[in-house]
Amino acid sequence: MIKTILLSIAFLLLFAGCVSKEILPVEVKPAAKKIDYLVDVKPILDKRCVVCHSCYNSPCQLKMSSFEGIDRGGSKVAVYNAERLRAADPTRLFIDAQTTQQWQSEHGFHSVTSSSLKNSNYNDSLLVSLLDAKRKNPKSIGDYYPEADNLTCAKDKGELEDYLDDHPNNGMPFGFPQLSDEEFTIISQWLQQGALGPDDKQQSKITSPSTITAKKIDKWESFLNNRDVKHQMTARYLYEHFFLAHITFDKNSNEFYELIRSATPPGEAASIIPTLRPYDDPGAERFYYRFRKIHSTIVHKTHMVVMFNDDMFKSVHSYGVLCVKARSR
Repeated sequence: MIKTILLSIAFLLLFAGCVSKEILPVEVKPAAKKIDYLVDVKPILDKRCVVCHSCYNSPCQLKMSSFEGIDRGGSKVAVYNAERLRAADPTRLFIDAQTTQQWQSEHGFHSVTSSSLKNSNYNDSLLVSLLDAKRKNPKSIGDYYPEADNLTCAKDKGELEDYLDDHPNNGMPFGFPQLSDEEFTIISQWLQQGALGPDDKQQSKITSPSTITAKKIDKWESFLNNRDVKHQMTARYLYEHFFLAHITFDKNSNEFYELIRSATPPGEAASIIPTLRPYDDPGAERFYYRFRKIHSTIVHKTHMVVMFNDDMFKSVHSYGVLCVKARSR
């Protein structure tokens, strides 16, 4: 009898040791106003999160430099994997899918902002749980990088409980001080209110060019989409060389654009044609070179600026003429 009791106790202790500590929901202080993503939340994310979460190989592919990236969420698929025998499908934000539903249903991304607790003063989203874990264990220990073997990229509460049970000091921001009480309150209140992004008016403002820039874009798009040989060769040359560039039309402007191939002509909303490489066949008999405004946070590690001013316009026009002469010989 005593032996049976001792075995039962040993079994219970062993089982208890295999059960991860439950992550309790975070209590959220009720907000006196609606938390605005652009005004209240984005400045905090830019200051505290974007330094790590802004590249294609961001931890868990969670890009926090734009609302679209945060809303898309994270992925368990490693960007770099030396054991992979076949190329992985690209997951370029704003290119390989256009909506959060597409990212999550077709590309395996999972939400980091959704909470199972509705109409209450508590939140259990992955984001608030990781921020709260840092507050409880403020000292970061070990390595944390996208290629780390122990970076499991939890997709739900259960996986996060297992991860933090093994790595209690891996709360966010890893390697940096915890969010201040004010910052944490704003983020948690935003999450509790549904983690909403810019409204239609705000989105239009951050994605639309200024009146002055719009005129310059019209001139360039008219030139690049001219159907004669000179313009076609010049347009292809510019696109294939500057597809990664942040293009500006005025050295004093803080607006930057990317040159893309679109299924829609100038005057309509751009619809990017995604190809793996800039010289790949777009798969469309007719496509258009367009400029799309970059509204993600600008970070130095991806900020390659190219000036498309009047001098550049004259230069590429001359280049096109030379190309035609060389082709005709």
